[in-house]
Amino acid sequence: MKRFLTYLFCLIATFPVIAESPRAFLKAEYESMSKTINTKTGDTITNNSDFVLKIGQGQSFYFDPQTNRIDSLENDPQGRMMLKQADDAALQKAIANMNAGLGETWFDIREKMGINRGSRYKNIKNFELRTITVWDSQMGDRYRYPVEMDDLQWNLQDSTKTVLDYECQLATADYHGRKWFAWFAPEIPVQDGPWQLCGLPGLIMEAITADGEYGFTIKGIQQCDEPLGDPYENPDKIFKSTRIAVLRMKDYGNRNRAAQVSAMTGGAVNIKPTEYKENIDFIETDYHE
Repeated sequence: MKRFLTYLFCLIATFPVIAESPRAFLKAEYESMSKTINTKTGDTITNNSDFVLKIGQGQSFYFDPQTNRIDSLENDPQGRMMLKQADDAALQKAIANMNAGLGETWFDIREKMGINRGSRYKNIKNFELRTITVWDSQMGDRYRYPVEMDDLQWNLQDSTKTVLDYECQLATADYHGRKWFAWFAPEIPVQDGPWQLCGLPGLIMEAITADGEYGFTIKGIQQCDEPLGDPYENPDKIFKSTRIAVLRMKDYGNRNRAAQVSAMTGGAVNIKPTEYKENIDFIETDYHE
């Protein structure tokens, strides 16, 4: 453990800052947890997904690795061709399944082929500027907006717990409408963590909301020397917005999804709203105010 810390301190102190090609010296893998309600049955469902946090000198990149893989393929001509061929094959199989009365859908087939994206949410934290740049999407439209790090103010607590063999200390915060409990590892001297959580004197290893509707748990951590990562932003397809505006658009879209899908497809696709699994609410709830 001590050798890990000594190496990490030396690496942070000597790591070159290259503006055009930032690199990561630490990579953490998290499991993200959220809960949804099946509006038809009333059942609460727990959803889990994987995210990666790459930490570099003065900045970090948080993303869904599956989404980032697909984005990287779409950013390459050969990759785009491969994805189109796979998508065409999935469509033909879905049509055959429909004609045969089988239940496997186009989305299910794409999922098995590994060409579906996961979460479109990603962010880059800039600790010098004290800002977080967020990318998200709603009904196919992609958005970018800033978040101020200073919105998050922690209160240190006396409680401790062990996560991945690291002794972690508890901190709490009220952030954008939810109360958070976070356990951070002082032995890992980076002020970062999953999603938008950061600013504690050690890596955040685990965090959960007071109501248990959202949470993050670290699955692994390793030293690395690799590119920080690319959000693959196409300026022609990104709408610049604000956090509250995007959350309100997403909320409206969730509440009116069936109508939106019908409008987008000229009435060719009609979905019963009661068959959807809806979020209990977003991870940030202050857009209601």
